[in-house]
Amino acid sequence: MTQLMPIMLALKQVSFGYKANMPLSVDNISFNLVQGSCTAILGPNGAGKSTLISLMSGLLTAQTGHISYPFYSQYTTKKAIAQKVALVPQDFAFYHELSVHDNLAFFVSISEKNRSLHSNHIKSAIRACGLDDVTNKMAGSLSGGYKRRLNIAIALSKQPDIIFLDEPTVGIDPLSRDAIINLLLDLKQQGKTLVYTSHLLHEVELLCDEVVFLNNGKVVANELLNIQKPSLNFTTVKPLSPTQITLFTQPITILENGGHQLKVSNSEQLASAFIVLANLSHDIKTLTFSNSHIEQLYRDLFSESSC
Repeated sequence: MTQLMPIMLALKQVSFGYKANMPLSVDNISFNLVQGSCTAILGPNGAGKSTLISLMSGLLTAQTGHISYPFYSQYTTKKAIAQKVALVPQDFAFYHELSVHDNLAFFVSISEKNRSLHSNHIKSAIRACGLDDVTNKMAGSLSGGYKRRLNIAIALSKQPDIIFLDEPTVGIDPLSRDAIINLLLDLKQQGKTLVYTSHLLHEVELLCDEVVFLNNGKVVANELLNIQKPSLNFTTVKPLSPTQITLFTQPITILENGGHQLKVSNSEQLASAFIVLANLSHDIKTLTFSNSHIEQLYRDLFSESSC
């Protein structure tokens, strides 16, 4: 993600510990979040992911270092968080005995948003999260997937620019997961800045632009890592004709060795590419598939921590 985009949040040498004389939960962390990015925070259990999100979203206060919101320099940090930041926690954060609509109405009422816009914000959140059919149902009676959507809808009702999501798809069925992933992709398209934790690395590959690897409260890679999309690499008996190239739905890169590379972002694009290659099989010399390096990198970094 280019640094020419506005910096929405900046962390500088941030540390936090829950108890004295115990290892820090977040230890000297520095990085920036830019507008419209989705940044994954990855690491094993106990790495400090939830604590870091609590610090960035204002639930906890850094003991050393500094967290700021440069894009909202006209605001105090407290006001920037109150008006522009929302957190989707891993636990369900709503009232089970209230309806979906009444939960949203309550949380909007305690936000610092213009009261005349509350109704519009509620309707917008219900529509975005696909809750139209369960608006009047008690939150406690919802399926796990709808509960996850309500968690997100409460955050969206605040109309935030920065959204922190702590494992928002844990424990739900594939259809609900797809709906949430598509919602988050839409939010990215709208220019929202997302911070995302998950143990499902294929979600990270699909959603995120960058990833921060944490272990024992530290950024173990010491940098933001650009996520590499899976690719197909192939060579042909003779160069592809313009007509053959147009058969592919994704742009093709010509490699230095005369081969071709095709980036894919999802299973549909991969299947489509294989169909085209099958029709060109008599012209194909070599074919290799390179998966994202994220899973292997995760294993390399944390294999000992997970034992």
